[in-house]
Amino acid sequence: MQKGYAAVTMNEVCTAAKVSKGSLYHHFPSKDELFLYVVEDDTEQWLSEWEEIRSRLSGVEERLYALGEHYANDFQNPLIRGLEEYARSRTHSDEIYERLSQLYESGASACRNLLKEGMDSGYLIQKDLDHYVVIVSGMLEGIGRVSEITAPSEGPAEIKKYYRDAISLLLQGIRAK
Repeated sequence: MQKGYAAVTMNEVCTAAKVSKGSLYHHFPSKDELFLYVVEDDTEQWLSEWEEIRSRLSGVEERLYALGEHYANDFQNPLIRGLEEYARSRTHSDEIYERLSQLYESGASACRNLLKEGMDSGYLIQKDLDHYVVIVSGMLEGIGRVSEITAPSEGPAEIKKYYRDAISLLLQGIRAK
């Protein structure tokens, strides 16, 4: 995925995976199917890792900072850029759009569950949860994209600081008084 979705050929995938084209097409009838399978698997792994982290922590604030760090640890994942390219590259079937939507919802579920927990506990102000999910997910996704462009030479520690500062600013606005 270092080259992007469009630039990668199935022949290159076969060579890198050391499998025959027939074997690959037996399991994945198209490049789309292979790509979505890999991204869906990566998303499940990311969510599983997040659940493991979340379960070790208590308190909404601690979990929000941990979620920011979890995003920071994944911000250079080439599948994210590949997925963005793929989603915007062309018109897709309704089935593909549904899978893309499910990928977004899967990723946003970490934000949704944490914000709901904060609202239910009274730690966060009661507002439109769906609205906040878009804002917080967009913020967390956007920090990685913007920092790649504006601060490409910064290392993981600096990127994590952006996420911590963003969570701090967020909490100033949505923490219950």
